[in-house]
Amino acid sequence: MTQQAPEQTTPKPRRVDASMSLLNNLMAHPLDEGYAVAARSESASKQTRSRHRVMLVVAAAVLGFLLAVAAAQNYRSAPEAEKQRKELITRINQADNRLTELRNNQSRLADEVRRLQASGLSNDSTGAALQQKLDDLELQTGAIAVTGPGIKAVIDDAKDADAKEGRLLDVDLQQLVNGLWTSGAEAISVNGHRITSLTAIRGAGSAITVDYSSLTPPYTVLAIGDTATMPARFAQSSGGQWVQYLVSNFDVRMTITTEDSLLVPADATIALRYAKVRTR
Repeated sequence: MTQQAPEQTTPKPRRVDASMSLLNNLMAHPLDEGYAVAARSESASKQTRSRHRVMLVVAAAVLGFLLAVAAAQNYRSAPEAEKQRKELITRINQADNRLTELRNNQSRLADEVRRLQASGLSNDSTGAALQQKLDDLELQTGAIAVTGPGIKAVIDDAKDADAKEGRLLDVDLQQLVNGLWTSGAEAISVNGHRITSLTAIRGAGSAITVDYSSLTPPYTVLAIGDTATMPARFAQSSGGQWVQYLVSNFDVRMTITTEDSLLVPADATIALRYAKVRTR
């Protein structure tokens, strides 16, 4: 048995440029792959930013168009709004004048009723006593006008008052009136409106209302009472000190004078609420 010699393979010939593969690779791919990826990403980012700028320009153009349309509509509607505002102011002034006229008519009729009442009760001593008691009650409730000596106080906002400081509020007027009551006033009015136990002094926006009527400064407050003692007692009262604080710190303007004769009108809105028949 004979053994066969192993088959020998002939090695492949080596490429001449095999030793130059690194140089060939550098020549074929002069830039690293990461640079190419970064370049593609930068290109995509530029395209995205370009689209965003286009969308922003379009949105700005649409917004500008809408603002122009709104401004044109407001410009066209401004005369009509101003006309409606003037008409509303006119109607309010007419209503205020009508209310004043009705209150004056009511006061005139109430005075006529009182004269007839007094003439009916003056026939005997009992009627005269009832009339005197009725007069005292009407004086206390503000149902009749009162004349006599007293204090006249005129209070106004500061000369350069703004929305926060130097402007009188309803609480300031309340303190002034309460100070006069505690000083011995028998009857008080504010800008011609009688102050009674049922009168409200309130704020309505930037205005002060007395008996539901809007007033404008300056506010003239009349208080009938003893002129010999009222000024000093008012200065010592909490209301007088409150007003003096406003004058000293917020430049509120106020003048107080004593008068020999003042007229405090009756409360035109007062009405009989309860009554019963008294049998003899």
